Amino acid sequence: MKKLLIDIPALIESGVSAEKIECEYMFHRKNAGQFSLLEVAEFATYCRQCLDAFCVSACPKEALERLEPGTIKRYNMRCVGCKSCVLACPFGTIFPEVINYITSKCDYCLTQLEKNPDYQPLCTKTAPKGTLVMTDLEKENPKEHIYFSGDHLAIKSHSWRHKEEKV
Repeated sequence: MKKLLIDIPALIESGVSAEKIECEYMFHRKNAGQFSLLEVAEFATYCRQCLDAFCVSACPKEALERLEPGTIKRYNMRCVGCKSCVLACPFGTIFPEVINYITSKCDYCLTQLEKNPDYQPLCTKTAPKGTLVMTDLEKENPKEHIYFSGDHLAIKSHSWRHKEEKV
């Protein structure tokens, strides 16, 4: 199954800011869909998934929720962008630049991929080579530090997991 793979260490090493990566999502004139992808990737890989998540309790609008597998989800329509979660995180793993009040969601260019399986989204073309790639991946690969977040996103990054979790 095709997944959009984000190589976070390579993206950071490239020094290119997310604003330089373009998105073609047709429902927004000025889309920043890549920010929603980076937010999901951040919560999935860098978040320490605290059992008593201070970021969740610090949010004055209940915009954060700790999901069953331990990852944190942000409800964009509740978030007022106060960044209380950023300040409350004892590990400093919530980066303020990806917590935007107004966000655009990535649709993973699924419609285009249905029409043309070899289709490459604009983000993969405008991102530094190898940092965003549309590729076939069937399962996670912890040895290569590749983890899934949902059905259409794969993240390459060193992940933090609780000791009792099996990878």
